[in-house]
Order: sequence, then C-alpha cells, then structure tokens
Amino acid sequence: MDNTASIDVEQRELWNAQIADYWVGQKSALDGLLAPLTDLLMDAASLSGSEQVADIGCGTGATALRFASKVGVTGHVTGVDLSKKLICSATSAAQSAGVANVTFIEADAARFIFDTPQDLVISRNGVMFFGNLVGAFSNLRKGLRSGGQMLLAVWCAPEENEWYQFPMRCAAKFTGVQPSEDYDAPGAFTLARESRVRDILTSAGFNDIDLTLHRPTLFVGSTAAAAAKLFMAMHSIQKLLRETDNALEERVWQHMLDELKHYEQKSGVYMNGVCWLISARVPK
Repeated sequence: MDNTASIDVEQRELWNAQIADYWVGQKSALDGLLAPLTDLLMDAASLSGSEQVADIGCGTGATALRFASKVGVTGHVTGVDLSKKLICSATSAAQSAGVANVTFIEADAARFIFDTPQDLVISRNGVMFFGNLVGAFSNLRKGLRSGGQMLLAVWCAPEENEWYQFPMRCAAKFTGVQPSEDYDAPGAFTLARESRVRDILTSAGFNDIDLTLHRPTLFVGSTAAAAAKLFMAMHSIQKLLRETDNALEERVWQHMLDELKHYEQKSGVYMNGVCWLISARVPK
C-alpha cells in the first residue's frame, strides 16, 4: 500500500471512531465555536439563490444547512464526508429542521464524482486530511463548472490560535510532552502556510487564488466548565493524556478550569482564532 492510500485508510478509521464521537458528542459546542468561520464563507459566497453547492468535509452538517437556507428550493447543497457517523448526524439534523434541499453523502471527496456540475465548493476546516492534496483538489476542480468558485476556511499556524494553544499548554504542563505539528501530515494546520496553499491549488488547476487573513473571536463555552469539557475531549489532548493516570487527568482539568476564569465574560468564554479565507476559481 502506497503512502497516500495508507493515509486515506488511517483517516477513514479515525473519522469513523473517536474523532467522530467527539464531533457528534460536542456538536452544539463545536458549531458555536466555528460559527464565525461559517459566517466568513457565507459572506464571501455572494449567493443568488439557485446554486448547486458542495460542502466538503461537511461533518455534522451545520455549514451545509446554513447554505441550504440561502439557496432556496431552486438550489441544492450536497454535503460530503467520509465519516458514516458524521453523515448520520448531519442527515438527522436536516430532517429535524425540515430542510429538503440538502443531501448528505458518505464518500471520500478526493475521489467522489458529482452528478451535476457544482457552482460552488465550500469547506469549513474539512479539506486538510487528504493523503494526496493536489490529487484531491484536482478532483474537486473537476466537479465544478467552468468559472466555478471554491471557498475554504482553514486555520493558520497553531501558535497563532489561542483556542488551540491554551488546552495544549494546560496538558503539557503536567505531561511534560510539548506538542509539535507536522505541516506535511493530515491535520488541522495542514493548510496553514500560504505558499503551500498556493502551490497545491495552482498544481490542481485553479486560478484567481486569494488568501485573506481573519482573526475571529471564538465562543469556546458558556462557562469555564463547559469550555474545559470541550477542550478535554479534543483528540489532540486525549493523545497527550492517553497513557496517564486519572489523577493526572484530574490535575489538567482543574488547572484548565482555573485558567479559563481569566477568559470568562458575562456572555461566556472567548478566545482568539486566526484563519485563512481561501478563494480560487476554475478557469473559464
């Protein structure tokens, strides 16, 4: 098995196991935290109301449902994710909301073929996990109509993102393990470097590539306890704590609670984030 295929298998396993459980179990909290990134995509899309839209790495469906509310009955949103658990959660959310112009499909977007050319491809932190990034984005380009647009919201460097640095520091204080990021491996920060993004998208056949930096304020919990619960469940934190005992985990929890009090406001707990809004088009 080549490296790309191996990565794809590993990602499918991860996103159908503990990571999926985290996203489903923390759906409300994560949708609240990531809402500013969905807002960026919505504001940049300039929808007329009849577009065919594809949401890549759609997760539990919040962004797809937001777009479905804007394209109306003459438009349609297709959410694609390789996690069966996340697709089931998204489908359930659409049914509960009575949204009919959205379809959720369990598939690998790196290989998925759309029945209808898409006017717009969007993704909120869902395109950083492909084994072959150029190949995956080339496939997404083929799914777009001539002149179609792709809009992505992705994280910038981890050291710039307070929502990520804070829990990692809290865990590292007691585990002694300092986190490190491999930008070449699938993960939250794979598309953090502007030069890499431009190289990948150019190689994949896109043009009019633009990256705009945004610094959203993120809602990480209604209380310090709610924020700590979200952070402690993060996959990266669980990896650091995996081989520790319950007493150490409790110390991390208590330390996190104490430190989060510095971030509390009357309306909740907030931290800074830094992300790219990426726009690219298919040549006409």
